[in-house]
Amino acid sequence: MKKDKLFYMLLSALLLTSCSNNYSYKEQIAIENNNHENNKKEKITQIEKNNEEETVTQIEDNNDYIYVEQVEELEENEHIDLLAIGDVLVHEPVYKSGIQSDGTLNYDHFFYNIQSDLDEAEIKIVNQETILAASHYGFSSYPRFNAPEEVGEAEVNAGFNVILHATNHTMDKGEKAVYKTMEFWDNYPEKAVLGINEKEEDQNNIYIYNQNGFKVALLNYTYGTNGIPLPSDKPYLVNLMDKERITKDVKLAQEQADFVVVLLHWGTEYQYTPDNYQKEYTQLLSDLGVDLVIGTHPHVLENIEVITNSKGHQMLVYYSLGNYVSGQTKKDRVVGGMAKVSIEKDYKTNESYITEYELDPIVTQQGEYTAYKLEDYTDELANQNRIKYKEGCSNFNVEYINDLCSDILGDDFSKSEQKVKVRLK
Repeated sequence: MKKDKLFYMLLSALLLTSCSNNYSYKEQIAIENNNHENNKKEKITQIEKNNEEETVTQIEDNNDYIYVEQVEELEENEHIDLLAIGDVLVHEPVYKSGIQSDGTLNYDHFFYNIQSDLDEAEIKIVNQETILAASHYGFSSYPRFNAPEEVGEAEVNAGFNVILHATNHTMDKGEKAVYKTMEFWDNYPEKAVLGINEKEEDQNNIYIYNQNGFKVALLNYTYGTNGIPLPSDKPYLVNLMDKERITKDVKLAQEQADFVVVLLHWGTEYQYTPDNYQKEYTQLLSDLGVDLVIGTHPHVLENIEVITNSKGHQMLVYYSLGNYVSGQTKKDRVVGGMAKVSIEKDYKTNESYITEYELDPIVTQQGEYTAYKLEDYTDELANQNRIKYKEGCSNFNVEYINDLCSDILGDDFSKSEQKVKVRLK
């Protein structure tokens, strides 16, 4: 009886002591009692250390065992991996690749070969170049696209959680098709659909991805809509690039988030380097203190650049990721890129930054209408790619792709590793 009383007094004292200090602790108590009464002996071991180490108190009563553990809750950096691919551009052969024997449509094959990469990322971005309203207004290809909703279903199945819809083809089938596309995405409320807006207030809302308090804002705009005007009473329907608008949005995003990503549909088609329009907006975004810019639209790869502004802030720019999958018929247009960016928030300094960035070249396999990472691509696959049999493409092979990537991406591209991989911190 005395022993029981002593036991509870000791346990109470220990618990009170742990509550009275100023450390932030996780407390775990495990109790195992087997009620053995013979040869009882008591052993108390206490180890106390400060701050980042642990306090352990053990009370053993033969097979009666009480374990009290207090561990400092460390404020470690929060880490997010972001992945982005380029244009999903649904030409007629791309559309036909999804037709099943029973007449249904399925496009899961688009993403089979990058699934392991998608599974490793938290933020997964796809540029859905064409509108998704074929079930309402019929499929159509170039120049005014309308793709089946099943393409969006494949993106959902692959795990993409950020869908970009601000492109030059957004208005190809008019206002009604944009609304039908949004209606489709309403079936997947957990997905962030950027660049198109049902209401004006939607345009004013900044999408923020929040992981354990690490907040990443993502903004999406296009340079235009191929000369098709937005409805006069709905200028908010598609996010258009405008310096005043972007400045306002970025500043609002910076108030709400730790890290700002701007996703732009811009540039000159089939050009490997940024044009003056891209450079002008790049300077604006750098001056505003944006952290990451990812571009689409040129249908070919463009270079990557790290820019430091007058305040010493670094901004990473992928000028163009090119095509992910398309039916375009030039060999450089089947070579795109998959961006991978590792970002961290340091809770001690409250700073957020890029630690590492990569670009994996992506090869569209025409015929299958899927994509392979260059590191997984072979000359055997190149010989099976329909692009090889298009005019001027007979030399399409792994060596050609390596040389093209080296010419565009410069010294950061490793031919041996077949990728760009740069550590910043």
